[in-house]
Amino acid sequence: MLTIRQMIIFAAVVRHGSFRACAEQAGLTQVVVSAHIRELENRLGVSLFERRPGHAAALTTKGQHAFERISAILADLNDLQRELTGEQTRRTLNLTTYGFIMLKLQDRIDAFEDARPQIELHIRLDPPDNRTLAMQVHRGEVDLACFYTMDQDEVPGSVHVGHEQLAIYVGPDHPLANAKDVTGAELGRHPAIMLRHENPQRRLTDLALDRISAVPGKIILETDALALMLNNVRRNRAWICLFQDSVDDMIPGLVRVDLATPLPPVEIRLLSRPSARHDPNLIALRDSFCG
Repeated sequence: MLTIRQMIIFAAVVRHGSFRACAEQAGLTQVVVSAHIRELENRLGVSLFERRPGHAAALTTKGQHAFERISAILADLNDLQRELTGEQTRRTLNLTTYGFIMLKLQDRIDAFEDARPQIELHIRLDPPDNRTLAMQVHRGEVDLACFYTMDQDEVPGSVHVGHEQLAIYVGPDHPLANAKDVTGAELGRHPAIMLRHENPQRRLTDLALDRISAVPGKIILETDALALMLNNVRRNRAWICLFQDSVDDMIPGLVRVDLATPLPPVEIRLLSRPSARHDPNLIALRDSFCG
């Protein structure tokens, strides 16, 4: 028989990375943990793990699918428990988003916290790539995710809440500062400063530049340190691709390059836990982003 206990232990093995670590954390023997996993596999009719002696527990393809579905089921059960015990119980909602989105929506978040003092918001900035973030939401690890994308269909189930415009900036004495109708090819002939490849926002700028056929011929610096970027741009050493609102509102002294083809807008989209429809607090938080 499929049991909640089996599902909890399975999810714990995945999160802890091994049967042994799960057993230690749960206060069980490794034999008991293995028995629960075997029973779950027998019930589902599939192997959930690739068993290789001396290696960490690795999910099979079907095991990964089962983990995502079972995590969502466990999150639903936790929601049900909160429903039955009453919504006034103090609890935490986990929100993941980007710093620039927070700047735009801070007033809405403040209003939510004022209206619902029993809810503590735990906010994580600079999320992983959108695919990983979506899995975290569906597993119940994140209650609400607000993220950037260049493709409205990238994350199924997400909703549009706004957009940001990217633009190219240079220093006041840069050769492109006074140029008109700059093409992607012309832009590519000048040095650029880019975010590090590990930064999820780098993918956005790469996609946007590709849309206007702008391939930097030389990247003189790859960094996430904004002050270092701006210092080099102000010295006319390179151009940089940034969100237009953030520069125009907060960073004086840069010149926006007049492009022949504007960079495409970046969508801001919102994804909430599948069980959000049963949670009035999460619904209120989601609505505050969409309002």
